[in-house]
Amino acid sequence: MSSIRVIRGGDVFRIPCNETDTLLALLRRAGCTLPAACGGHGRCGKCRVSVNGVPRLACRVVPEDGDEVILPPAAGGRILTETLDPPPAPTGESGCAAAVDLGTTTVAVRLYDLTTGRVSAACAGWNAQAAYGADVISRIQYTREQSDGLSALSGCIRAQVESLLTQALAQTNREARELKRVVLAGNTVMQLLFAGISVELLAAAPFQAETLFRQPVQDTLLGAPVHYLPCAAGYVGGDITAGLLASGLADRAGRFLYLDIGTNGEMALGSRDGFVCCAVACGPAFEGAGVTCGMMGTDGAVSRVRYNGKFEMNVIGGGAATGLCGSGLIDLAAILVRQGVIDETGRLLPPEEVPERMRAFLTRDENGNGVFHLTDRVYLTAGDVRSLQLAKAAVAAGVQVLLAQQGITLAELDGVYLAGGFGVYLDPASAAAIGMLPQLPAGRLHSIGNASLAGASMLALDGSRAAGALQTAERCRYIELSGRADFADAFTGGMTYEPVTRR
Repeated sequence: MSSIRVIRGGDVFRIPCNETDTLLALLRRAGCTLPAACGGHGRCGKCRVSVNGVPRLACRVVPEDGDEVILPPAAGGRILTETLDPPPAPTGESGCAAAVDLGTTTVAVRLYDLTTGRVSAACAGWNAQAAYGADVISRIQYTREQSDGLSALSGCIRAQVESLLTQALAQTNREARELKRVVLAGNTVMQLLFAGISVELLAAAPFQAETLFRQPVQDTLLGAPVHYLPCAAGYVGGDITAGLLASGLADRAGRFLYLDIGTNGEMALGSRDGFVCCAVACGPAFEGAGVTCGMMGTDGAVSRVRYNGKFEMNVIGGGAATGLCGSGLIDLAAILVRQGVIDETGRLLPPEEVPERMRAFLTRDENGNGVFHLTDRVYLTAGDVRSLQLAKAAVAAGVQVLLAQQGITLAELDGVYLAGGFGVYLDPASAAAIGMLPQLPAGRLHSIGNASLAGASMLALDGSRAAGALQTAERCRYIELSGRADFADAFTGGMTYEPVTRR
């Protein structure tokens, strides 16, 4: 049988090959997670590997018998598991329960001791579906293009969660039979894929899922029943329901904006009287894809950038900078706007058009636009600025439509809550400087960490909270933004690189 030799770090192994499958397809089948933000269509350049000493895109090469492939090391870096956990309290049960945050980019698991109500173990990993695309749209498309697409994606993520649960149980010397329940929260697409339910209906308007998990789905993992968080809509999922519960906003009076921003920007505005919610397609820029030197928040990624006469940066893992993750990209763009390198239309200016102190960092591309060099290896192009421009305009426009629906202004918000890993790393001042988020006093901006995992934890510890979760989802009024003139106008207005308060 024909095979290729694969090297990853200290591991060397062989996988079978044939005359038709791409290297990316072979690696997927062998369980090797390799980033492929575009879903394997040759556009993102993130699946580049060494084939017989030559850099090649795994999605564009069909390997031959005896080829040697060197893969990049498995991604390292901080995955957010910090939550707004409920205080430890005995549940009156024995055994343990698990909470799972099923993110598009990362997966996090917490195991709770039901006798004490305390966390006993936590495990996390980069979503194994990354090889099928960085965003849910790419993954939906994969299920439509491949006859076994749904089963491949479902099997991939179920195996990963089962592995993480097994690790957590082993850390605490527990057996699978002691696991009483698994509570899972994710966006609607991820929950459907996990359950093995078709996502076909979410590929086109009116974007209505086959189920919103408001009725129980019969499912088990390691022999324990799986409980899914109810979703608000096709693109506002159980992760938002979980976050609204964990943040306490579902029970508070006032006017609160809840944001969970990634490849899909989900947001809700309201309080205990109900929420109006929507979703915007940000694209993968916030996750580092679609950007020349972009990368996920893994080792080597620039997560923060500052300028005080010279550029300073934080690099995840503490080594040399190899790329920009979403928060670093926003910081850098905000600095370049303030320093006159990016104008308000989003043009990255060439060296001769910027202040003299910035000229040493700039070169020109073939179209006469500037290319900004943060380091020898990390740089920003006009196309990168455009990708960020589209993503941040979508977020700003979604917020503007929600405010208009509720008949309130930015100044009347009682608080803005930023959920997820992106919200933890994001500098609100930078987001405001590029016109992505509103400028608000620090006391009204709250970064709440992995609220999806926190909400799932609440239900894992206390099954009676399921009724409150269902009520929260049912009190979310969803607005579909595609085709709306007010969203299109707000999106166009949000394309400028200037603070929201100036518009």
